Amino acid sequence: MSYSETLEVAGLRAKPGEVVRGHVPVGFYPDGTPVQLPLILVNGAKPGPVLMLSACMHALEVPGIEVIRRLTRELIDPRELRGAIIAAPVLNPWGMHQHSMITPQDGYNLNRVFPGHPRSLTTHRLAHFINYDIAGAADCFLDFHANPLPALQFALVKQGLSAAAWEQSLKLAEAYGVTTIQMILDHEGHRFGSLIEAAANAGKPGLTIELVSWRRVEEEGVATGVRGALNVMKHLGMIGGEIEPQTVDYLPRVPMTRTEITANRGGLVHPLKTVGEQVRRDEVIALIRDMFGDVVEEVHSPRDGWILAWPWINSQAVATGDVLAFIAFEIR
Repeated sequence: MSYSETLEVAGLRAKPGEVVRGHVPVGFYPDGTPVQLPLILVNGAKPGPVLMLSACMHALEVPGIEVIRRLTRELIDPRELRGAIIAAPVLNPWGMHQHSMITPQDGYNLNRVFPGHPRSLTTHRLAHFINYDIAGAADCFLDFHANPLPALQFALVKQGLSAAAWEQSLKLAEAYGVTTIQMILDHEGHRFGSLIEAAANAGKPGLTIELVSWRRVEEEGVATGVRGALNVMKHLGMIGGEIEPQTVDYLPRVPMTRTEITANRGGLVHPLKTVGEQVRRDEVIALIRDMFGDVVEEVHSPRDGWILAWPWINSQAVATGDVLAFIAFEIR
């Protein structure tokens, strides 16, 4: 992109050295009220890459909103910026209005339908708009999510069709500075159709960032997100300065991926291991007790690894098929 010209994304225009904020329409409610997506353009005065920062793909995962606010309002001076930032603090306004992880209108998870379709259901239309009208103008991506506590913070690199994008994404993750999980093995076959996967398939690098915690703004997660984004921008040459090490816990610096454990029986989960703790194959890492207090299931680790998160989305009481734990393990 030429920085002697105005940056235009989804109808918003920002001149070199300018910050522009506005809303772009993505649909209508049944009463005809427009549904709008907030968008921020920070157009640097100097040439460089275009970085997209996004949050609230899942509307309950709110820390990324504060990460974007601090970066675009307090820390980045467009007069000194090399390149540009496209920031979308709420990717799914439909879900935000209903405090919902999914799009209430059709029940779909937005981060499972990319690149979307312009004439399909609500979520697919929204994904198509994001992918082509917003993300199409970017060169690389940081998509902020958040896990419920207890969890480590980590970055997900999603393998796509482009080997170059894969290598560049790993370098972004190294600069970001937390545990990196490489999504290259088919342990989570249902987790496809993400924004970062669509970007990788288009030859563009990016990271899915898992902060803590969802539903509320926690300083630990926000500080990590801000530091990591600044590190990525330093790596890309968008701003000056040395990469700053993260201060949060992380797993050993070896290539690793993850698998997930789901419940067979319903009840209350009693974890026997803490996040970051090493586990062995077949070791009992949690118990599920029914409402009478009887143990109805012993949860075993499927392999040697580490507890990455206890991602109980609804509560610590689980049903059959609910995700109990993420296990990180070394790629050999």
